[in-house]
Amino acid sequence: MSEQILNEKVKSSKALMLYVGGEHCGVCKALYPKITQKFAEHFPKIEQLRIDIENEKEFISQLQIFAIPTIIVYFEGKEFFRRSRNISVDLFLNEVERPYEIFMED
Repeated sequence: MSEQILNEKVKSSKALMLYVGGEHCGVCKALYPKITQKFAEHFPKIEQLRIDIENEKEFISQLQIFAIPTIIVYFEGKEFFRRSRNISVDLFLNEVERPYEIFMED
């Protein structure tokens, strides 16, 4: 994935959750299914995208991601949340809940 493709995806999505992890990262592998399941349950309108750092090292540094796992949530093309390393799933869900309600109203 290129920076241009991601930028287009961010701009075209009302809401996007970007998960950046690595194949050789145990925490990344353990957290990914938990966070994607919880987001699907609590925030079904947020599109989910995963990027593997091993395949995108230069691109990831352009996003200023220096630790994995990193989760970035965008609403209407703007970054709202960025969390890295030790991420509490429940706390992160609580942080995303209010902007989700505001931006994703029908």
